[in-house]
Amino acid sequence: MNLFHIQSTIHGTDRTAAFLEDNFIGIDWPATGDLEQLPVEEWKEQIRQHYVIPESELSGVIGTLQTFINIIQDGDHVLIHDDEWVYVGDVGDYFYDDSVSIREGSICHRRGVTWLGRIPLTEINDKVLALISNASIISTFEYPLSQAQLDPWLTRTPETETAVQHSFGVDDGTVQEALGVLKNALQSEDEELRIRAATAILQYAKK
Repeated sequence: MNLFHIQSTIHGTDRTAAFLEDNFIGIDWPATGDLEQLPVEEWKEQIRQHYVIPESELSGVIGTLQTFINIIQDGDHVLIHDDEWVYVGDVGDYFYDDSVSIREGSICHRRGVTWLGRIPLTEINDKVLALISNASIISTFEYPLSQAQLDPWLTRTPETETAVQHSFGVDDGTVQEALGVLKNALQSEDEELRIRAATAILQYAKK
């Protein structure tokens, strides 16, 4: 199992919220089509057909695509980060989302992600800090995974899933409204529903 960091800002747009909420990561160069269906030796010509990229940068682009499509494997871990948190995910298979526009900045090259937890930026060790500080679109953790010291933060429970997803897109008013729904469910005649509502409220209270 390997660990990677991927930049979540594409063409100046921060995609962190979308990555977390929609459970995926992705990279640029959407107009190439599904490169998994092409032999690697044809990638260069495919890129040239759709993008004006200096020859000196072309090998870097191909290397990034190679890493994202072929080197990262199902079950590897990936990090993205914002100004406060580092988010840790378990990566799934590569897929090309042809339902998305191929205009610049669109994200068609994707991998599904199961988000496992988040770590305060102030709590990561120096090796992980160096990884996420790398300017490359995708960077690889060059040490044994154990040296990242992520395990204490990766217990996947309803609380951690809520914590990751609550970081974006859910305002306090919505949270309070949801709690109100749960409190009403405590009065339900359905015993199972009452138990589930009570469990959810207690889990929220522990955060």
